[in-house]
Amino acid sequence: MVKQFIKAYKRYRTPVLAVLATVMLVCSAVWSFDVPWQDIAEYLLLCVVGVGFIALLAAALVFVIHKLKA
Repeated sequence: MVKQFIKAYKRYRTPVLAVLATVMLVCSAVWSFDVPWQDIAEYLLLCVVGVGFIALLAAALVFVIHKLKA
């Protein structure tokens, strides 16, 4: 039981710390520099759309390369 907990802890430690660090950075921007939450939400949406667009381009490239090899 303890070994499983330690294994799971080691697996998820880095992603959880990365998310917490990002949340702390955003909160410090809002509280220290008076950046409105709405601006933060717009930037988040822009980042999600941008990453989605890049993922779609990558998927299209993989599809084309796969078709050329066949």
